[in-house]
Amino acid sequence: MNPELEDLLKAYGAFKQASNGPEASLFYAIYEAKLADAARRTKTNRETLHNAVMRFHARWVRANLPPAFPTKLGEL
Repeated sequence: MNPELEDLLKAYGAFKQASNGPEASLFYAIYEAKLADAARRTKTNRETLHNAVMRFHARWVRANLPPAFPTKLGEL
């Protein structure tokens, strides 16, 4: 995975996890700064890049979860 995209996904994930906490605004500011920097360097629209991060975040989280216990005995 592109390290810059992974960094954006991690920053967005930190904001999502702290969305109800007192440091949510700090994490959002960090994410926004990284997003603006990435958009400027890649000459991409900031909103388009943000939409891509939101779209891929759930998939990235699922890919990084530990393997689940099999729900069916046939899967053993």
